[in-house]
Amino acid sequence: RSQVWPDFADSAYHAFVTMAKISADHDIVGPALEVVEAELPAAGIPAQIGQDVEPKEGNSFVNCLVRFPCSSALGIMTLCLITVINTVAIIAEQGAEIFGSGANNDLNDVRTQEWEAYDQAKEWVKIFGQSEVDSDCVVESFGFSRPCDNRTYPAQTQSGEVILTVFVAKDGDNLFTEDNLEQIRAVENTIVKNKAFDEYCLRRDKSGADKSCQQPPSPLGLFYAPDISTASIFNEIDELDGQADGDLEVFSTPSLNADLAVIQSNLLSCSSGTVPGCSLVSLNASQNAKDIYRLMLPFVTALQRPRGDALQDVGKTLKLAAYMKAVGFYAPLVDYYFDKDFSISNPKSKHSRGVLSFGLPLAGYKNKDDAAEEQSENFSTWFRAEFNDYLKNTKDAGNVEVLFFATPLVRDEFLQIIVNDLLKVLISLSLVFLWIFLQTGSIVIAIAGITEIILSIPLAFFFYYSVFGFKYFDGLNAMTIFIVAAIGADDIFVFMDQFKMSSYHPEVCVNLKTRMNWVYSRASWAMFITSATTCSAFICTALSPLPGIQSFGIFSAFVIAADYVLVITWFPACVIIYHNYLEGRPCCPCCCFDFGSEQNSWGEARCRVQELWPYTRTMQTSTQKVRERGPEDAPTKRMMERFLSGPFAGFLGSRFGAYCTTIFFLLLLIPSAVLASQIKPLSSSEESLPADHPFQRLWTVSGEEFPSSAQTQNTPVHLVWGIRGVDTSGISVLREGAAKRGQLVWDESFQFDEAAQQHIWNVCEEVRRMDVAKLEDFLSRDTDSAQKYGWVECPLDAWKAWLERPGGPGFPLPLQFVKDEMPAFLESETVNEFNQSIPVKESIKLGYDATQESVRVVMITVKSQLQSRASHAAAILKQNYELFQEWIEEVNDRDGRLAAPPSANKAFQTSEGDFNGPNWVWMHTQGLFTQSSISGACVGCVLAFIVILVATRQIIIASAAFVSIACILVTVIAMMQIAGYEMGTITSICITILAGFAVDYVVHLAHAFNHAEAETRVEKFQQAFDMIGVSVLSGMVTSVLAALALLTCDLQFFAKFGFFLICTVIWAWLWGNCFFMCLMSLWGPDSTTPWWLQVPNSILPQTWNCGRREKSSAA
Repeated sequence: RSQVWPDFADSAYHAFVTMAKISADHDIVGPALEVVEAELPAAGIPAQIGQDVEPKEGNSFVNCLVRFPCSSALGIMTLCLITVINTVAIIAEQGAEIFGSGANNDLNDVRTQEWEAYDQAKEWVKIFGQSEVDSDCVVESFGFSRPCDNRTYPAQTQSGEVILTVFVAKDGDNLFTEDNLEQIRAVENTIVKNKAFDEYCLRRDKSGADKSCQQPPSPLGLFYAPDISTASIFNEIDELDGQADGDLEVFSTPSLNADLAVIQSNLLSCSSGTVPGCSLVSLNASQNAKDIYRLMLPFVTALQRPRGDALQDVGKTLKLAAYMKAVGFYAPLVDYYFDKDFSISNPKSKHSRGVLSFGLPLAGYKNKDDAAEEQSENFSTWFRAEFNDYLKNTKDAGNVEVLFFATPLVRDEFLQIIVNDLLKVLISLSLVFLWIFLQTGSIVIAIAGITEIILSIPLAFFFYYSVFGFKYFDGLNAMTIFIVAAIGADDIFVFMDQFKMSSYHPEVCVNLKTRMNWVYSRASWAMFITSATTCSAFICTALSPLPGIQSFGIFSAFVIAADYVLVITWFPACVIIYHNYLEGRPCCPCCCFDFGSEQNSWGEARCRVQELWPYTRTMQTSTQKVRERGPEDAPTKRMMERFLSGPFAGFLGSRFGAYCTTIFFLLLLIPSAVLASQIKPLSSSEESLPADHPFQRLWTVSGEEFPSSAQTQNTPVHLVWGIRGVDTSGISVLREGAAKRGQLVWDESFQFDEAAQQHIWNVCEEVRRMDVAKLEDFLSRDTDSAQKYGWVECPLDAWKAWLERPGGPGFPLPLQFVKDEMPAFLESETVNEFNQSIPVKESIKLGYDATQESVRVVMITVKSQLQSRASHAAAILKQNYELFQEWIEEVNDRDGRLAAPPSANKAFQTSEGDFNGPNWVWMHTQGLFTQSSISGACVGCVLAFIVILVATRQIIIASAAFVSIACILVTVIAMMQIAGYEMGTITSICITILAGFAVDYVVHLAHAFNHAEAETRVEKFQQAFDMIGVSVLSGMVTSVLAALALLTCDLQFFAKFGFFLICTVIWAWLWGNCFFMCLMSLWGPDSTTPWWLQVPNSILPQTWNCGRREKSSAA
């Protein structure tokens, strides 16, 4: 106590204690020193300052928040942290397997069931022998897994990394000029003539005896063929028809393909004369075929040898290649190097391509699975140091654009892309945080808001996964962070704007409890209506048969619900804490503490800060300031509030402005509808990276500019006998997870009898011979076979050879004797391409059940003309699927070409795939994306209409909102068409969730108009803008800022989603504020509206409305 004025100090001390007791008795929450206030009704019924009124409790939850803000915030945060810990524990336990994207298939579709049947049957067959499998080692590749191999292979004989190169002529339409060929040769020589190339190349001889490198497929083999004269060969062939006119008409000889195959198959050595008595003359083939074979043999042989130094005649080489491309026997030798426009009439190609293959295992390793990461790092280090910079610089050198895709660099490249894009995601959240800070003026509120947005994700996951038991979680669900960032920020603005608007009403700022009840009653109901409508729109996506879309829609609804719960619980507690201790204070709370005398540095700094931002612990709160100000001290509205409720609302609210705006938007709808109707299904493979990215450019050129070729790594297709499919009844992937695939269903009619054996072998022979012309349209030839047969893996070949061994019973074998021969056959050994002895059971796809002593399943594998490791459009997949399906129907036809017996007439075919899963399943999935997008958006609009009708109880408001939301959908789809987007996977997903975004702003405005207390619709229109206009605008700006960073992402999913989000929120704001509100201004329900236009509100019992009317009047 002061020694100067002891009496005064005693008086001050007792006064402080008395005021503190009074404050405690009246439950006054706030700073330590506060003026004693009289309680008012919590609902905010107007009362004069100081007037004694009977206190009412108001909302008990809000009163609890006001009285215990810190405890409430801490308790809610503790519960949230529990959900965070639960989420982290689940992720730590399951790892990447928690994402079930690989099971995003329609289990009710026959193509999915056939693939699942094949996949399960393949496991049952046990292609990999148990004695050779390390059960602790599994290799993952392109979504498929296999056990590690324990065998030892000769060094560099297994396929390893590859470099795909594409060459594009920068000028003109012909790549193959002398200068350009020299440039291409320089690029190839830089790699193949590197001093260490022999240590990494793929060796030609799989047995390891010959250590020379395999010649890489390249157009240079045609133009630098060694030890021959291509011009001379061309001229000799040209003279076969008796006219040296430059046209090789002999290549049009009927049955040329078949004759060449006969010659190659039976008399391969005749042309060299190494077989005594062998002569081409004796063969049953046309003379033209014999002459062509004889003249072309040196050229074909030269293609397999190292490049020569001399450049062949470019023009005649191109012409000869064009004729070879037209003949199926020779086409596989040349069709890989020329684009789809290359032909006999147009022997020019703007594009070409090549492959450089490298081998495994490296020296010191036993196979490619042995320390795979270590081998990969060894090779990648060498390749990156020697060629990475060089290949990147070749893109801009010379007249040839060199594009390359080097598999050793893919992981690093994509990792960099993903990291960069994730950083841009953080930028999006930072922009949201910045806008919240700018609008609220408080970094504390901004931190609380962004924390609430982020916490809604683990909270939603806890209820989605642990409480409701949805075990399937799709990778697409990661996009909900942007959805909740947009909608969550909108809710924050609604709450904070109502909090700020309360300062315009002194009658509700008598104390904090009254003020918060007023804010809570207005904001929570508005947020509930919009959240419920948005959740309903997202739940509509559950109608899709795809588990991925179902998971995304349901999880998004959980996220929106979690955000709503947090924004009405934890966020108000933070606002109260901010109001009590931080509102109106500077950002440096330390200024209120004494750090020493003014003579030291801390004291000087404190004094200077206090001069700029005066701060004491007894500063007034905003509630106190509002209560104590006079009528002349009314606060000034913010600029956006003045604009929206002033000129903007004034023009739209006028009769002239409302009619003009309505007509303008209706006219705008006409071209939008036309454009939206023109959006097309995906016509080419969907881009994953920007069009100018080197990888994407290579994929685009490879997929669109080149025809299918046998030299590409094409996708296998499997024909299966013995399986009917899988039983998926009662299975819910969403509930049971991605591992649930159905029960295998056997074909009980299948028997491995004589007729079945002969039939399956006949199918293999048909593929091998390729005698049926239409097979050339969808099956690939085997370029490694001397006869250029069709590519086929057939277990009946080995079975037939076993039965026809010396002393064998012969093929086909009667059914009753199969059980005697099959066990010994499967245990016998064969020699693979690496000259290794392996059990037959490991090399064939034939399933023998020893317990039943019967063959249960037989599979043969052919190769399609669909390139592997590529994404294909639905139209291309459908075309190939129909060709395969037509063929399999012929295979099963009892009276057809192959005469299927009853014991083997139920085969099915299924295709493998890569990036997007099995090809036929992906084809169906792409169609479902399109169907689900349209149906989901439409059902979302209808459901939004129902929710708005229930919430507002006004048919006019609900109908106008429905029309507005539908117009938003049409306009956004039109924007996609203008941007050149097709109905691909990304755009379909965006349209699917469009309704969820489109309803938000319209519902806010509909709720505000319906709860406006004015009598006339024009006054209700004005009050609605006063109440919610700035919140809706702030929400729109936040969404746009969040999406802007996405536009710069390299991953096109993010970029297109950003474009979609920007278009949706901008058009939703325009249609909502301009079109919908003009409809309300002209025809919205008010006191003059007939009762039959106010249903169902006008026909409901009056007691239903009493509570709402009382609260609204109080508001």
